[in-house]
Amino acid sequence: MSVLEVCFVRHAQSVSNAAGIWQGHGDSPLSELGRAQVDALRGALSNERYDLALSSDLSRAAETAEALGARLEHDPRWREIDVGKWEGLTMDQVVERFPEQVAALRERRVFEIGGGETWPEVFARADRALAGIRKRLPEGGRVIVFTHGGIIAAVLSGLLGVRDRFPWPLGRMRNTGRTTLRFNGGVVELVAHNDDSHLDPELRQAYEPRSDQVVVRLTPIESQSEAPDTAAADFNSAIKSARKTGAGGVVSVSGTSRHIAELAQATSGASAREFRFVEPLAGQSAELLISDDHQMLLDYARPSFQI
Repeated sequence: MSVLEVCFVRHAQSVSNAAGIWQGHGDSPLSELGRAQVDALRGALSNERYDLALSSDLSRAAETAEALGARLEHDPRWREIDVGKWEGLTMDQVVERFPEQVAALRERRVFEIGGGETWPEVFARADRALAGIRKRLPEGGRVIVFTHGGIIAAVLSGLLGVRDRFPWPLGRMRNTGRTTLRFNGGVVELVAHNDDSHLDPELRQAYEPRSDQVVVRLTPIESQSEAPDTAAADFNSAIKSARKTGAGGVVSVSGTSRHIAELAQATSGASAREFRFVEPLAGQSAELLISDDHQMLLDYARPSFQI
């Protein structure tokens, strides 16, 4: 059976990212930190080989793609969502100038963001771009796509079947974070999500939980000797305890790879018949964001050590 593996890479930090302003189709270049992130990513990709390499034609993605050190194609379908007149504004400025649109965004109503694209239009564009890859490699292979956070989220939310859910169950992509999917017959397998383990801590965007949130770092251990039901109960109990005692910080919980994959599956809300989380290996971890309202996977199967 042919297997298609697709690695999505969010671009490195741009000047607009560093300034905290909206960027869509605007062509913001990489920041100094972003260029350092590209150098780190280059090392992680040095031994990887792909049958097809694609990039958004916007400079922040194209410059990030230079880390691959190989020829690739630039495709505007992989551009970020067009935010129209929001481009170049801070969130405070957007709230002040476009209060009705901000209200529509919070209520998940369909509208042209800043007069640019609607999310359904972005979903359709992302689906066409992914379908194009699958059509070009019907016998399988390996693909890498350098693109943007909104587009990666659009692809994942569609494959998970959660586009009508808010917030989406997989966390926002970090700069140069890699998400790897395998299309294996009729099942999509998530191998890793938001893997930025190639970055030194000073280059990485760590999530700082609010006082009503807790980040649970999940680490796989060897299969436990207890009966499976007992092990699952202990794991679930540890998650509940983390919610109560870790608010505003980060706590660690260990469990078997199977239990971590099952928790990720439940958090995503996806059918295991169509979308499956590959069990993390030893030396990998996942981070789960928990609040009173929801759970979200910030990353999954991320190597616990720095390259």
